[in-house]
Formats: sequence, C-alpha cells, structure tokens
Amino acid sequence: MKTSRRYVSSALVLLTMMSGCTEPQVNLPYTELSAQLKQLNWFSSTSQLQVLAENEFAGLPFTELYLRKRHDLLLRADLTSFGEVAVQEAQYLSIQQRYPERFLPWPVHINLPKVAKLQGVSSSQLDTWYGYVESRLNEARESKIVLNRLERNQLLEHLTPEVTRQSQAARQLMKYLESYRVRSSLGMYQLPNGKEWYQSKLNFYSGTVNAPESLLSELQSVTSNTRDVMVQLNYKTSEPLVHQLLAKCDKAAGLNWRDQFVSLRQTASQCDTKWTKGELQFATVMMEVDLGVHYFAWSQKQALLALQSRLALNEDQAFVVLKNILFFPATSFALLNQITSA
Repeated sequence: MKTSRRYVSSALVLLTMMSGCTEPQVNLPYTELSAQLKQLNWFSSTSQLQVLAENEFAGLPFTELYLRKRHDLLLRADLTSFGEVAVQEAQYLSIQQRYPERFLPWPVHINLPKVAKLQGVSSSQLDTWYGYVESRLNEARESKIVLNRLERNQLLEHLTPEVTRQSQAARQLMKYLESYRVRSSLGMYQLPNGKEWYQSKLNFYSGTVNAPESLLSELQSVTSNTRDVMVQLNYKTSEPLVHQLLAKCDKAAGLNWRDQFVSLRQTASQCDTKWTKGELQFATVMMEVDLGVHYFAWSQKQALLALQSRLALNEDQAFVVLKNILFFPATSFALLNQITSA
C-alpha cells in the first residue's frame, strides 16, 4: 500500500501520543474523567451549552489537538478506582484509537453546523474545520479509508443551502463531497482492519467474545420462530435506536460520547422492566442486519428486505433503521443477553 508523507506524519503523532507524557500527570477518578470527556465532546449534545474561545479549535471533532487531548485523558484514567464495567468501557475507548475513526473527522450522525451555531462556535473556527475535514478525507483515501454512500449523503444533508450561503469553506466542502468517490459497500468490513474493528465493538457491546458466524446463526434461529410484532419508535438517526428500547430503564452513566454518555449494556442488564415481544424482536432483527451489513457484506437491498419483512416497517422506516445500524455499529448488541435469556 502506498504510504503518504501525511500518513507517516499522522502515525508519528499517534506514536508520540501513545508514548506517554514527559511530565507527571495526575490520574483522573471516574467523575473527573467523565466531566472532562463531556467537555471535550461538547458537540455530542446540545443539552449543555458552552461557548468556545477562539483558541479552542481543539474542541471541534478529531482535530490533531482534540485527538491528543482525548488520548491524554484516557491515559490518565485511574482504573483502580473504577467499577468493572467502567474499566471495560475506558479500555474499549482506548482501543478504538487504533482504528480508522481518527481519519473520519465528521461524525456523520451529528449536524455539526447546527450544533456549532447553538454552542457559539465562531464562523472562522467552523470554516477552518471544514477545510480540515476535506484535507483529512483526502489523507484517509490514500490509506483506503473511504466513506460509504449513505455516510457521504448524510454529510451533504447537513450542508444545507443556508449553511453554504454563509460560508465559502462550507460550499467548497459541499462541492468536494458531491464529487467524492464512495466505497462500493456499506459495512465496516471493507475498511482497513474493518472486521477486527467491528469485532472490538461487538465484544464490547455484547459483553462476550463470540464469532460473528455463530452469533448470526443464533439470531436467525430466534427470528425464524417469531411472528411480526409492531413496536412504536420515533425513527431518527441522531442517536442509537437502542436508547428508545431502553427508555423505560434507569440510565447507567457511561464514558462514550457516541452513546450519549450512557452505558448501554449496564443499563440493559440492570433494567427491572419486562421487555415486550416486539422490543425483543426489533432488537434481534437489528442485530442480525448489523452483522449482515458490517461483517458479512450484505447489500443495501438485502438489509432493507430483512428489516421490512421481519419488522413490518415501511420503506422509509427501514431506511432510517439501516442508517442507524451504519452510524452506530454493534450498539444493538447491548441487548444480546436479554435476547438469549428470553
């Protein structure tokens, strides 16, 4: 594989990050780590507004300074004071730093222009970040890290006419994305180390280590013995749909901004409310399609057919669920134990 100077530079930055700091650092207890991660990942929520200073460009997603700050926080976690689940989550977040995510600076489920406006980010900061996104995506392509079609289209949806009218940098990014060559398939398996990356997510959210082949077989045996049962959900892509399945449960705090700082697996395991057949079936089919798309190279047509036929969804609803599966890989497996023990 051809390696660019930019890639080598980024790799050196990462190695420097992983070598540790030269100055002694104070270890962070759970509450302090959680607070600092929430501050760093301000863009994941509009519930806690904060105004960024002009020199806080690091606060925008996946800049080099952001990555260094995140790594430093995770490195300083005082795991000896954490509970078992919290230790697993901190270790999972540290492991995720190895994978291609850092080359994809715009989390596609987040409407960054809208959130940035609410949070008081200056137009100059945002324009600089738009340029960073384009250069990072170019750099990523050299390493065969490429957006899929639905991810690219979601970013274009965020760059609305109102946004592009007010920003030349946003217009430039829009033009770049319009001509962007997407990868041929939807799932993570097509990314460098994609199957390994997906397996790490699968292990974390399920709380077990299972081969995808055996998991798919088990899930398909469950769905083949169930009848279609409707479940009422608010279909949207801004958060993992599993949050709605867990809405009746007391939320357990977590460290992952992608899960809105909720420990999904712990929330599910501690939930005292009985699950309905419809909720369990919905979660089961989501898991099956998740595996199919991200590991077994299912096409969009295959995935939509499974969702529509087994969950009695219309085409629009099935498409939203598919995007949720693509944007939040393996999160539905937080409910795996509830499925297998039902």
